[in-house]
Amino acid sequence: MKQKHTFLALIPVLFFLACTKDNPVADPSLGDVDPGVYVAIGNSFTAGFQSGALYQEAQEFSFPNLLARQIGSTPFEQPRMPYPGTGELHVLRSLHPRTEIITYGVKQNIPTNTGLARPFNNLGIPGAIAFDAIDDSDMMERAVRYSNPFYPLIMRNQSAYGASLLEQAIALQPTVLTFWLGHDDVYRYALSGGTAGTNTGLGGEPQGTLPTERAVFQQVIQDAFARIRDSLPDAKVLVGNIPGVLSFPYFTTIPGKLPYPPDNPTQQMSIYYRNSGGNVTTVTENEFVLLTAQEELLSGVGLSPTTPLNSRYVLDVEEVSVVLEAITSFNSILMAEAERNGFILVDLYEMFDEVSRNGYMVAGEEYTMAFISGGLFSLDGVHLSSRGNAILANKFIQAMNQNLNANIRYVSLHTIPGIAAPAGKAMRF
Repeated sequence: MKQKHTFLALIPVLFFLACTKDNPVADPSLGDVDPGVYVAIGNSFTAGFQSGALYQEAQEFSFPNLLARQIGSTPFEQPRMPYPGTGELHVLRSLHPRTEIITYGVKQNIPTNTGLARPFNNLGIPGAIAFDAIDDSDMMERAVRYSNPFYPLIMRNQSAYGASLLEQAIALQPTVLTFWLGHDDVYRYALSGGTAGTNTGLGGEPQGTLPTERAVFQQVIQDAFARIRDSLPDAKVLVGNIPGVLSFPYFTTIPGKLPYPPDNPTQQMSIYYRNSGGNVTTVTENEFVLLTAQEELLSGVGLSPTTPLNSRYVLDVEEVSVVLEAITSFNSILMAEAERNGFILVDLYEMFDEVSRNGYMVAGEEYTMAFISGGLFSLDGVHLSSRGNAILANKFIQAMNQNLNANIRYVSLHTIPGIAAPAGKAMRF
């Protein structure tokens, strides 16, 4: 089954293929980097999730796979998901007169390389929170408990290879390890419009209604990093921190006020919604209308106080404060614990913040945080495009070069595909 989404915001430019070339690094060298075995622990951003699904064509351009190529770490095994993958794949259908995206119904595929007799090198599990790094509960039960099919699709036999993500990573004895978890400990709350979360209930707040508690997050990170340090004393470990999600297209594409009529931006119409306190009010400049609100708004919901948007479609001022505080808190923990354990912190918060403020220029091309036209994000407005993943891989390479006496070549963005051109008609699966 497929659904068609027409966007309220017109997308003026589409970035498909680059015609520029990147400058290669002179005298490349690995320095102190031993490429023998590279393992990546993370969530959907590590897995290579794009446009609402995990599928092989996108996985080829996951940042860990690109990084493995640049340092020469082979084989780098990922759970190869045949097209259209697992999830709800978004496909661009048209740009004019309005941006139109088709979303195919939920699908679940099995990796084509399940015969691999060891853990995968890419241990990115979409939806994983920090605790999943050390959680040794049964993966099938976890999949049911969290309605997340990715645990058994990506983790291997627990009795043979290790009960937790960390144990499966350690079983491979990596010489290079990237650890990028913690997003979903706050993103799940943000992406739900403040209606769901990952907190345990410690401190009296209802479970599953807020970001993970600071004390819980700190304990998990301390435990996970200590296990990595003790089990892999010679590995080079790079830790990514958490980007500021509120600058992502999921939160910035739909404006707080709508032009009315659509072709006259000088006249604007307020958007009404029911806030977290249950009161009907209008969206202010410090609040965010989620990308998921588009169909509601097109049907007339949210355009008058008698038919307000549901709270899950808007992140109000109080919820914004919760998100910002959690990101700041979690990043301070990641920085402190990385330093304590001698790991390299890769400041992805700073990278995305810089792109949000000034864009990202490479070989004469500019990338921005804009939906579709910016080139960084895929069609779900949250996960990176293939080129976005290449820029991310280059950030990790930069950290290696600066900290490990290396001079590793960067990924050339002109070799990475852009967002696919409009399909023109629905595809059949």
